[in-house]
Order: sequence, then C-alpha cells, then structure tokens
Amino acid sequence: MRRVRGISVCAAVVLIAVGAAAWTGVDGQRSAPHRDAQPERIMHSREVFDFKTLPELLGTTPTVVEATVTDVRPGRTVGSAEEGGVEQARDVTLSVTNVLRSVFRPPTTLVLEEWGWDSEGNGYQVENVAWSEVGDKGFYFLTRSDDESRWRLVNSQGRALVKEGWTGLVSSADPESEIHGVVAMYQPDEFAFEIKRLQSKENQGELKPQAEPPVLTGPEADLPASGDDVEEPIPDDSTDDGSEPTPYPSSS
Repeated sequence: MRRVRGISVCAAVVLIAVGAAAWTGVDGQRSAPHRDAQPERIMHSREVFDFKTLPELLGTTPTVVEATVTDVRPGRTVGSAEEGGVEQARDVTLSVTNVLRSVFRPPTTLVLEEWGWDSEGNGYQVENVAWSEVGDKGFYFLTRSDDESRWRLVNSQGRALVKEGWTGLVSSADPESEIHGVVAMYQPDEFAFEIKRLQSKENQGELKPQAEPPVLTGPEADLPASGDDVEEPIPDDSTDDGSEPTPYPSSS
C-alpha cells in the first residue's frame, strides 16, 4: 500500500507513500503533468474524532452549513520530494444557503479542501468521502483548514448529501458505523430542524462535544493508520486496470 505522510485531511494524518514527479500547482509549486478525473484508491486515515451520535458530531463541530457545490478545481500542493512526495488537494467551492452553527462564521461562498492526487497525478479519496461534484447539495460540518483561506470537514463523517431518489441523507461516514445509520434516517428539512433544536437553550445539554486527544509524537506518530495491513480498497466506478490516469478536465 502507498502511504502519504504529514497531510492534514479531515483532521487526520493520512499515511500513503509517494514518489516524486514534475509538478506545477495553483500556488506556483510544481504539479503533476496529469491528474485522474476520479479517485483510483481509498486511503485510510488516523482520525482525531470518531462520532457515534448527532449530538457528538454537532457538539464538536464549530461550523455547520447547508450548501451547494458550484465549482471544483485543483487546489494547493503540499510536501516535497525530500519529505516523501508532493500531494495536491481539490478546492471545492460551496455556496452557503443556510448557516446552522457558526462558532467560526462562514462567508456566503467558501472553499472546502478535499484530497486529492499523489505526485504522479493518481487520484485518491480519504475513507468514505467521495469526491465532490458540481451540483452536490447537503450539510457540511466544518472547521478551518491549516490554510486560513480554506475549510475542511471536521472529520470523514462530516458530510451529509441530499441525493435524488434516496429516502434519507447520504452520510460520508463508514456505511457500517452508527452515525451513518443515524444520519440516513433524516430528510433534509428534518435534519436542519434537529440541528437547530439541539442548539436551543433548553436542549444544549444534549450536545456531547468530544475533546481533541493529545497530538502523537515520537514513534507513535509513525504507526500505520487503521487498515494499513489490508488490501487498498477501490472506489466505485474506478477502472483500476493499470492504465494511464484519465486526465483531470482542468489540467493542461
């Protein structure tokens, strides 16, 4: 399995090993000569939080919005050949239609950072967070990225999309997790109502914020992420046939 080192993804450190290639990024860094149009691998992450209930997820998240994806394009690059490789994020532009929680007040349009491409332009998604597409609508549980101009999901459980033909919301959490089943029970209007209800003065005691654990240092920080000893999973619709990556539409 490949591992990416030292990237903050959904409040996690993703461990994927990468090689060096020619890069030219949006921030002037060198970037991959081509990029996959869809993820070819699912990468495991070491999550800071693990939510089982909506009061835990909501109580820990500083900003919650309803929003629509209006644009997706290659984002910033991080890392270097000396550090093990270069990774490139995806910048997902969200048009905010409803602010449901705002410890950190969001603008009406914000950039959500998701991952990503490795140094060879191979696409990967983190856990069950499938790549965003223009037109996606849903609920986003957000915090600020380490780049102050961008935002990120509080963890890989922090997105719930409205999908045509589905009876409930589609959570980005592991389908076998408790929180995935909880979110799937709600219709969009019911979900928004419950988020507001839990924050009302008489119900705030129901919120169960999780404390952020200490940052790992030393040998523990280099331990493999959960699932590192299993075969790397493949996203739905991936070719995984060993062919050259399909160029990303906006790459040159």
